[in-house]
Amino acid sequence: MKIAYHSYAFGGRSWMPSWTLEEAMRLTAEIGFDGIELAAWRPHAWPRDLDVARRQEMKDLARQYRLEYSAICMVQVNHNVASPVDAERRDSLVYLRDCIDLAADLECPIVVVGGGWSVQPHPRQAAWEWAGESLSQAARYAQERGITLALENINRQRADVIVSTDDMLEMMRVIGSPSIRPMLDFYHLHLEGEDPLQAIQRLGKDLAYTHFLDAHRANRSRQVLGKGEIPLGDILSALVDVGYNGWLCVEIWGDDPVETGKQTIHHYRNLLESVYSGISSETGARSI
Repeated sequence: MKIAYHSYAFGGRSWMPSWTLEEAMRLTAEIGFDGIELAAWRPHAWPRDLDVARRQEMKDLARQYRLEYSAICMVQVNHNVASPVDAERRDSLVYLRDCIDLAADLECPIVVVGGGWSVQPHPRQAAWEWAGESLSQAARYAQERGITLALENINRQRADVIVSTDDMLEMMRVIGSPSIRPMLDFYHLHLEGEDPLQAIQRLGKDLAYTHFLDAHRANRSRQVLGKGEIPLGDILSALVDVGYNGWLCVEIWGDDPVETGKQTIHHYRNLLESVYSGISSETGARSI
């Protein structure tokens, strides 16, 4: 498994603090991450800002800093694939295709997608059907481009289409495309009270990607690894048990992304050492 930092740490969710893509990548590499997940949003990776030359520069930057692009993240602000507004669904699908093209151009295998949310007075079932139609079209295009869509669970205070593991599995069944696979965001899973170990067991080797961070449920806060309530060591062990060998992306933000990143890497290495020691004592041979 490899660990990535989400570009939200360096801006894109609010006005300040904010850093350029070049500076965000330099700092991410210096802190010790293996990769970076790019929010497809300004100031870092709004697809329509990035011509052929800029995309080549971005590939060169990744080589320079020895970073991989772990995923392109669809930003759902103003993009609701389950919207009752036809124009919003159309624009969301165009944006999703732009994200898929960006991923292909950057040799990044994954685009993180959400299922959207209902808009009153339309019921959740209507939103579910609109989301299924939109994501089916996106999945067909992703398959043509050789990209995997990682379907993210979002807690019910932010969305109501893909909230749980059950929702992910059912949407995958409805769409029926090999290019759309489940991911787990352990922050949202924790807020929903769903057992992360059971979720990992259910998804098994189909799991495409993770957002790996800590949290406090009472105040809904994101926390640096080891500062919250989520059983991260047990989660890592469970991921190893199902054969997951993908990315762990830390999606967290605040005033000091460097210090947050350093604390994250320090605790992550301790977690790895603990999990590795436990596995070695049991089998004498397994490795992560």
